[in-house]
Amino acid sequence: MSRRIGFIVNPLSHTVQRKGSTLERVAARVEDAVLIRINDFARLPEQLRELAGEKVSAVFIEGGDGTLQAVLSGWPGLAQGGGQLPDLAILPGGSTNLAFKVAGLRRSAADDIAAFIRSYRADGLTTRTSLPALRIESPSLPAPLVGMLLSTGSLARAMIYTQKQIHGDGHRGSLAVAEAATRFVLSPEAYLDTDGEPLLRAGDFKADSAAFRLQGAHALSLMTTLPYLSLGLKPFWGEASGPIAVTYAQWPISGFRAAFLKILTNTTGPEMTRHGLTSYRTDSLNLCCSGPIVLDGELLQILDDAPIRVSSTRPIRFLR
Repeated sequence: MSRRIGFIVNPLSHTVQRKGSTLERVAARVEDAVLIRINDFARLPEQLRELAGEKVSAVFIEGGDGTLQAVLSGWPGLAQGGGQLPDLAILPGGSTNLAFKVAGLRRSAADDIAAFIRSYRADGLTTRTSLPALRIESPSLPAPLVGMLLSTGSLARAMIYTQKQIHGDGHRGSLAVAEAATRFVLSPEAYLDTDGEPLLRAGDFKADSAAFRLQGAHALSLMTTLPYLSLGLKPFWGEASGPIAVTYAQWPISGFRAAFLKILTNTTGPEMTRHGLTSYRTDSLNLCCSGPIVLDGELLQILDDAPIRVSSTRPIRFLR
């Protein structure tokens, strides 16, 4: 029996809107394919249950990081710690495509993807990257979420500001991210949030795990299961074991510009403590904080100081 293939397309994602969907062209050429268009994210969990019921061997996803987060969060049982997830193949379709850059499919043309599927169906032999994802649980959330990159405080605030005030509907991507980061680092005091207060400001933060305990005023935190971020940045230097990398910046950051220059040039390490930055690895952590929390570019509706549990899923197989 031929391996069945599923396709998920977000027609409203940034790149798909501008250039059209590659996967829709591929799906029309793949026998016995199952195609989902995300026209309403409220319906996506139901669509995913139906797709899982088709016993697909692989699911190709075209959208940005927010689309992948929605698929992982909505896949039956995954966010609850169970569920059988098929192989995943990610295509860049959004304004931010971090997961694609780390674990995406290395084929972009419809002909190449169709040929890849024929080969995958024939013998299943292909390169795979296995990575866990973050699992986010909180009484403030209607259900657990699964994603790749969580940020808090000023970093989350700057991400939302950049999306709305700097990029808008215009050019996005790695170069746009680098430009926005450079502008912010050079003149952080020049950027004010919608409430008139600086983007870079203090917020309450408390977190504990088997590896560390943090409490006090913080500038930002960042956590992920990915080995690196956009532009190849690796702002994590904790040496303990655990799938979750965490970097924390207390308030105020001493030598703000020097600290972020080291991050941008990947010259971090334990000496970053002189700037008030520390980094850890852990299996899980509990946290609560004031201010915004962003998961894969999406602002989470979590009340200030609500308890949050961050753990990891089992490894997810990404086709390369």
